[in-house]
Amino acid sequence: MLETVVQQFLNGLTLGGIYALIALGYTMVYGIVKLINFAHGDIFMLGAFMGLMVASQFTNNFFIIVIVAMAICAVVGLLVEKTAYRPLRESKPKNMIFTAVVVVLILAVAFISKTSVANLFDNPSIFIGLAVFIVFTAWLVRGRLKSSNKGGSSRINALISAIGMSIIISNMVALIRGPQRATYPEVISLGNITFGTITISMLQIFIILSSLVLMCILYVVVHKTKAGVAMRAVSQNADAARLMGINPNKIIAFTFAMGSALAAAAGVLVGVYYTVADPTMGNMYGLKAFVAAVLGGIGSIPGAMVGGVILGVAEVFGVAFIAPSFRDAIAFGILILILIVKPSGIFGSKAKEKV
Repeated sequence: MLETVVQQFLNGLTLGGIYALIALGYTMVYGIVKLINFAHGDIFMLGAFMGLMVASQFTNNFFIIVIVAMAICAVVGLLVEKTAYRPLRESKPKNMIFTAVVVVLILAVAFISKTSVANLFDNPSIFIGLAVFIVFTAWLVRGRLKSSNKGGSSRINALISAIGMSIIISNMVALIRGPQRATYPEVISLGNITFGTITISMLQIFIILSSLVLMCILYVVVHKTKAGVAMRAVSQNADAARLMGINPNKIIAFTFAMGSALAAAAGVLVGVYYTVADPTMGNMYGLKAFVAAVLGGIGSIPGAMVGGVILGVAEVFGVAFIAPSFRDAIAFGILILILIVKPSGIFGSKAKEKV
């Protein structure tokens, strides 16, 4: 019995560390812009596939794989912020035009992925036509903005935009990579250690320590650097931060990039641990990480860490001692319970609003 409890607790810590890394992205973005980035789960999935690409084609060095995946997903996070969020915060022509151009490029990538790349290079007229279409789209959007300068900064618009980016990212990965599961190569081989009748996987220990190190790095960035001070200032009052010389747009973009990088690291860890990557894996992991963020207190970084660990341990123990079919029910049962008992979460506090 003790062996089972210890093993399941270790499984829970492993899963909880992954949930916590993803939940940190949710809670940081919410703390800055008071919105939920529902494309975050698909960035986690993209990180898993970026790690798979590096491991399959370049190197099996785990640290290089993680760094490259984090860097690529940080750039994707910046693009998501600039494409899906900034035009809704600031209805400036350049922001709207940038979004329109990105959408056109996404359609072009979808077209290229279904056609032989070699044939495309043999037919430069396609690229000329694409360039003309991009210029025409920019001109059309700019003309439309001149005739109507209405913004679209409501929260429901931002929510719809985030869901749209989520669908775009997941479908682009499925279109380019294929909808089937992909198998991760063996990146880390650490074996097991035994204490009496208890066997501990060193891979699990490595994942737990990796998650802990990344969380500690985030803590140092947020509390010990100028960028972290600026993040906390913008989170408290963006207008006051702007008066102090802080550019809120840069800080918001930095927050998206950092959260996306942590999600990418979690994606690689999941790929290494379960040896598979799936274009739909971001859906459930993203929702459960959101539950972890709400459990800990949305907007609280320590809360996201604690919430992820609690959710991971609760889920694993529920599967082991209740029924495997309760895996997802446990997570969303916890969400319902926390919303009834303490909607602000474990580390959250009630916010007073003037009406």
